[in-house]
Amino acid sequence: MKKASFFLLIVLFCMPLHAVSELHIKGIFLEKFTHLIEWPKNDASKFTLCVLNDEEFADTLKSIYANKTLKNKPVEIISLTQKDTVPVCQLLFIGKKTKNIKHVLLQASKNATLSVCDYKPFILEGVMITMFLNEKRFNYIINNNKAKTSNIHISYLLLKSAQEVIQ
Repeated sequence: MKKASFFLLIVLFCMPLHAVSELHIKGIFLEKFTHLIEWPKNDASKFTLCVLNDEEFADTLKSIYANKTLKNKPVEIISLTQKDTVPVCQLLFIGKKTKNIKHVLLQASKNATLSVCDYKPFILEGVMITMFLNEKRFNYIINNNKAKTSNIHISYLLLKSAQEVIQ
């Protein structure tokens, strides 16, 4: 399963972005790389993926995850605004419009929440995975130190294919 997911990641990196929308590429990328991440065991009945300040991306994820499971659990997509308190999520996607990122990450750090964004400056604030376009290719940076702090294990396959890994 991990080798197949890694192969799909490689295909995504090689695929020209004009074939599908950037939002859809980000959504597929997110769906594929979650298979290469291990969260601490929990008793939740579903896998909760929260999207902060990016309703359009939340809608894209809802269509991608429709009728899919993650870690053998149904997936729930929750769209949040800046005013909302971040609930318990296994994954929190942080939109570019987010203000006070340190406060958001502090809320998320109370649980084993993988933080992901598509805005490079947020990696300096402590977001675990930042995905972005670079010369018409999809790339990402992993802050593995922050992931380890939250007891989230990122597969070496994902680390190996990252543009940069912060240890």
